[in-house]
Amino acid sequence: MTRTNHNNNPPLGQENPPQGEAEAIQRTLEMFEAQLRRAYPAGTPALRGQHAKTVGCLRAEFIVPELPTDIRVGIFKSPRTYPAWIRFSNGSDKVQADTKPDVRAMAIKLLDVPGDKVLDEEKDATTQDLILANTPALFARDALEICEFTRRASGGALLGFFLGLNPFKWRLRGLVNLLSSVLARVANPLGIEYWSQTPYAFGSRAVKYKVVPQRPGDAYAKAARGPNYLRQAMVSHLAEAGADFDFLVQFQLNPQKQPVEDAARPWKEREAPFLKVATIRIGSQRFDTDERDRFAEALSYNPWHSLSEHRPLGGINRTRKAVYLAISRLRHEHNGIPRREPTADQR
Repeated sequence: MTRTNHNNNPPLGQENPPQGEAEAIQRTLEMFEAQLRRAYPAGTPALRGQHAKTVGCLRAEFIVPELPTDIRVGIFKSPRTYPAWIRFSNGSDKVQADTKPDVRAMAIKLLDVPGDKVLDEEKDATTQDLILANTPALFARDALEICEFTRRASGGALLGFFLGLNPFKWRLRGLVNLLSSVLARVANPLGIEYWSQTPYAFGSRAVKYKVVPQRPGDAYAKAARGPNYLRQAMVSHLAEAGADFDFLVQFQLNPQKQPVEDAARPWKEREAPFLKVATIRIGSQRFDTDERDRFAEALSYNPWHSLSEHRPLGGINRTRKAVYLAISRLRHEHNGIPRREPTADQR
């Protein structure tokens, strides 16, 4: 597909979809649906199309302090504490050993969030989702690249996405981003940093998110490197203590240096610093139960579970809007599980 930009110099906070994006998103959706149907025939429980393995689903609090007037937007409008469910996961579409190279992710679902939401069918939902992973940028720039990546991955020719016959078209930045994520040594998901990778609205502005543990990574319990060592490390730590994180936002200051439509390009911190806007508090708890695991499997995380003030931006998020919603519907229908957002009393 040919990428033709409508405007190579968009103003701050503005999107700039390339020509051919809608077609690319539709093809990506079709590939994901076909993959899920192949992988899970009738009578076989269907897992998520991505991030299939739940490392842990934890109760948490998202604590917003009184903030400067110019950043009192959406969920950050006034001081309050939101109850939350946080799902830590591995990125593969298969449930595999924690020792295998993989993306590590953190998905946050805030509860009791008032206001109309972006998705028409969930306009009255009281949740806000925040999706993060363990590197600042993705392996693909936009919807067109995600489409090609998905096609090559399904055909077993993934390396060709990054290193094709024409070296002038190599996607070295994307390859480095992917390798830095899947090869990162993680001893405990509670002790590492996470980034949103893609941008989001912050009122009329654009931001990226970052989550940083308040204690050094080596302060958290470790486990022997078995197939479920990440889960075991969290179980061991949370049996005796909690874990707190700083939640930060990074404002777009320059549309060329912090592009909305290129998710493979990180926004450099020295050019756009982060600002703390909330604290995530995970208390001591036991989460390794069958009941919690069933609850986690019924959850759907989607960045479009959102207030309009925090709506997702960019081609990767526009792809997610179509794919996440359709795959969630298909998975829940296949498993015979109602698809609904949790409420604060489910604690």
